[in-house]
Amino acid sequence: MTGPRPDVPTTRTRRTQAERRAATRTALLEACVDCLLEYGYTRLTTAAVVARAGVSRGAQAHHFSTKTELVVAALRHLTDRLAAEVAGRPRRQGAEPAAARGELLDLLWAVHSDRVFPALMELWAAARTDAELRVTLAEFERELTRQIVGHCQRQLPELAGYPGFGSVLATVLSALRGLAMVEFLGREGESERLWPGVYAQLLILLEREPTVG
Repeated sequence: MTGPRPDVPTTRTRRTQAERRAATRTALLEACVDCLLEYGYTRLTTAAVVARAGVSRGAQAHHFSTKTELVVAALRHLTDRLAAEVAGRPRRQGAEPAAARGELLDLLWAVHSDRVFPALMELWAAARTDAELRVTLAEFERELTRQIVGHCQRQLPELAGYPGFGSVLATVLSALRGLAMVEFLGREGESERLWPGVYAQLLILLEREPTVG
């Protein structure tokens, strides 16, 4: 095997301490999401997350002092990545309003079919009897909904100014989350089977001019 030539200097870029910390944090967050989806919130342990992430318990404690803090941070990490993906799909210039509404519904369904909502539903169920988790999760859910609503307003500016747009959008999001719940309850493939019919009904709803405040 031929090694590097002695007259050609070799360099190895060393990561900074900040980069190492960021990599450790990301590994913990990714491992936490995996563990949450595999075990559920009640059976998830920080020891399992540490083992999957391949880091030390001390590193985990340095970044996240409690299980709740770790889990909600992991969910936020997943959501931020999804939000960046959504933001990277701007409305096509010159798209007809009906086409724009259909694209938005498809995008919202893709968001609700992602890992975010199964993980979020795990936490909603656990939050009923966990006061600390409930408070933290409520704040997170409000921020997530705000991001989704903001994106919808940008995608459908012709409707966003109507006083009833908020109610219409709440109906759309409730339908999507209900459909995601079907999959969460173990009826595998059922949500995909139901989606075309739900899509058609929601499209009709979005085609009407919102009039109720």
